[in-house]
Amino acid sequence: MKRFNKILCVVDPETTMDTAVVQTLKLARDNQADVTFISVLKEAKQWRAFFTSKEEYTSQLKELIANKRAAIEAKIKALDSNQDPAIIVCTGIGFIEIIKRAVDDQYDLVVKCAEDADWMDRMLGSEDMHLLRKCPCPVLMLKPGQLDAFGKILATVDVNDSFRELDDEQVQDKLNQAVMEYSVSLSLPELSELHVGSAWDAYAEDWLRYGTFAHQSDEQVDDYVEQGRRDCATKLARLVTKMDALFDKSAVQYLQPKLHQVKGKASKEIPLLAQKHQIDLIVMGTVGRVGIPGLIIGNTAESILEQTQCSVLAIKPKGFQTPIK
Repeated sequence: MKRFNKILCVVDPETTMDTAVVQTLKLARDNQADVTFISVLKEAKQWRAFFTSKEEYTSQLKELIANKRAAIEAKIKALDSNQDPAIIVCTGIGFIEIIKRAVDDQYDLVVKCAEDADWMDRMLGSEDMHLLRKCPCPVLMLKPGQLDAFGKILATVDVNDSFRELDDEQVQDKLNQAVMEYSVSLSLPELSELHVGSAWDAYAEDWLRYGTFAHQSDEQVDDYVEQGRRDCATKLARLVTKMDALFDKSAVQYLQPKLHQVKGKASKEIPLLAQKHQIDLIVMGTVGRVGIPGLIIGNTAESILEQTQCSVLAIKPKGFQTPIK
């Protein structure tokens, strides 16, 4: 069973931080986890040059940090008066400082409210994508204004066998299981509606049907495609069944996960699936099939993230190494 023990919540009192704080405190209660709030001040060379001495600059920076810490504490206590929050305010490049802290202090979840990038018709900004690509622990990227519980959760898994021979270490299988574990763990406290989705295709189907040198009949190709669909359906059902061994069987049965097997490219079909079922949270692996240390987010996962309009929990495979040192 996947649990969060140490949560690092990214906040900024100058923008909306209610979403991140509310969801983080709820997760902390559900998991009996410790929480630290972090805010990163970006140092500007022009601002540093404004001061006549290093001492004056240092003094003003300390005052700025103290004021920001006080503002964060006041906002957190306004949301929950019982909190005595642990707060870190540091300077540097946002995603780099967050990842360094997550690695050094061994946090097992980073929570952040997504940047408001509606002018690009997508939710995630560049800082968010850097964090999702390079943070080794799970990242919960929240849709602005997501204050309520996640009523509908979509676990996205890959059970397509087309390139299984490239996955000798079974990275994808382990990542699929992790996605399922996190999804069930998040669904149980609120008894959220759990969906499990996977996109599949039949390798080289178009070539077999329409290729100049292909000689298979339509019936043969249909049988080949149907066999691929059945294999993926079996693996999808097996993934759900495995959860009974990790969680209380009656609890998992109570959730009654809804299985969705959609034909086509995951980069197109998963966002459509989330939109169709009005999903509040997508749980997904961000690197699949190959477990190369430091490998950045896969093209399919990145395409899904760029299209999504709901909150996302992004998970790296075991052994992923961040390029941030």
